[in-house]
Amino acid sequence: MTKKLFSIILLIAITQITFVFGSAIPCAPQLQKSLKAIEQLPEGKALLESVQKLGPIRIETSRYNLAQQFGAFWDPDERVIYVNFPNQKDDGKIIGSIIFELHNALANAKINHLDNLASQRKITKAKYVEAMEYLEYENSIKASKIAEKGIQMGLFPKGAHLPTYKDFNEHFHYQKVGGHSAWFARTYDELSTM
Repeated sequence: MTKKLFSIILLIAITQITFVFGSAIPCAPQLQKSLKAIEQLPEGKALLESVQKLGPIRIETSRYNLAQQFGAFWDPDERVIYVNFPNQKDDGKIIGSIIFELHNALANAKINHLDNLASQRKITKAKYVEAMEYLEYENSIKASKIAEKGIQMGLFPKGAHLPTYKDFNEHFHYQKVGGHSAWFARTYDELSTM
C-alpha cells in the first residue's frame, strides 16, 4: 500500500470517528471545548458549516511567531486555524479567536484574489495591505456580533467579547501601530518576488 493511499484511508477513518464521537472538524484536544461551545450557537454552527463547504479545515495549537504575536491566525494555504494556546488560557479568548479566524477562512477567496494580484504585481503594496486590513475589519465586526450573541445566550464566557473600532480608519491605524499591517507587507514582498 502506498503512503498516499494509507494517508487517505487514515483520514477517512479519522473523519468517520469524529462524526460519531464529536465535531467533524479536526481540532487540537486543548481547543475542543471552545469549538463545542461555538457549535452550540446556531450562528456559530452556521459559520462552521459555511467554512466547511469551501473545503476541510483544522484547528491546531501553534507557537508560530504570528500566533504568538496575535493569538491566532488563518493559514489559507493549509486551511488551518492556528491558536497560540499557551497565551490563550482563557476559554473566552480562544472562542473569540476561533470565531474571528473562521471569518477569515470564509473570506479565503478574497484573500486568494488579493494574493494573486500581489504575485502578478497588479496591486501596490500599500493597496494590498489596506485591502487585507479592510477584510480583517469587516471580519472583526461580523465575529464580534456572533461572540456577543453567544455571551448573551450564556454559551460563551464574557472573555469571548471581541472589541471593534469605531471605523476602518481607526482600525487601520492601530493595525499599523501594533505591527499587524507589517505582516501583510512582508507577505506582499514574498508574493511579488515569486
